[in-house]
Amino acid sequence: MLQGAYVSMSVGFVSVGISVLIGVIIGGISGYYGDRNIGLITFLSLLLLIAGIILIISSNRSLGLLLSCLGVISLLLKKTRFLKQMDRQFIDVDSFIMRIVDIMLCFPSFFLILTVVVVLPPSIYNIMIVIGVTSWMGTARFVRAEFLALRELDFVKAAKLLGLSDMKIIFVHMLPNAIGPVLVSATLGVASAILVEAGLSFLGLGVPPPHATWGNILSDGKNYLFDAPWLTFIPGFTIMLVVLSFNLFGEALRDMVNPKLKS
Repeated sequence: MLQGAYVSMSVGFVSVGISVLIGVIIGGISGYYGDRNIGLITFLSLLLLIAGIILIISSNRSLGLLLSCLGVISLLLKKTRFLKQMDRQFIDVDSFIMRIVDIMLCFPSFFLILTVVVVLPPSIYNIMIVIGVTSWMGTARFVRAEFLALRELDFVKAAKLLGLSDMKIIFVHMLPNAIGPVLVSATLGVASAILVEAGLSFLGLGVPPPHATWGNILSDGKNYLFDAPWLTFIPGFTIMLVVLSFNLFGEALRDMVNPKLKS
């Protein structure tokens, strides 16, 4: 049970860290640059580069390196005559990113994770990455909403007038003021990630042996349900208790960050 707690909690925290990182970056770009356009070639190059990095981190390094190289080459060659003309076709950054978020939200997260897990080789790191990569949408929407409100405030306009760089405005002035809802979302996300990992491990698609997780223990104990019911009761009750604790902590943190919601 102790090893199962370590593995399950590790999967929960690491996967939420990945989802928060992706959500903050994408939501920040959408919220801060929401009224701007980006060239088609520049956008596609960045998309290839991000997809390549994600594949390199997961398992398909050859395809990831190929996509990353294509993204870098297209960025370097976008000043050529043909690509320069294509780069003059602009895309609304905010609308495009939000449509991607809407498309991903159309699919149930658990079934989306099941589809990806079947393709990738079984590994604890792949489980962390898959859960993180498929659960960033809520964080992105929170960050976007906060950035859209913050960029109209006086201190952000003053920072722009002083000539501060966009990166300094985003990370020094805006992100600290938008971190409250992100922390609440991350706390609730840990509970969701632990529950998803337990479900995958129970179905035999999660963390492979010899690693023990609460889902694996629950799956093994179901064969002795009548002879030794504690083998399923203890891990099941532990999962329920941990998930409930994180949810209650997330709600308390939400009330502390925004007291108006409490009333």
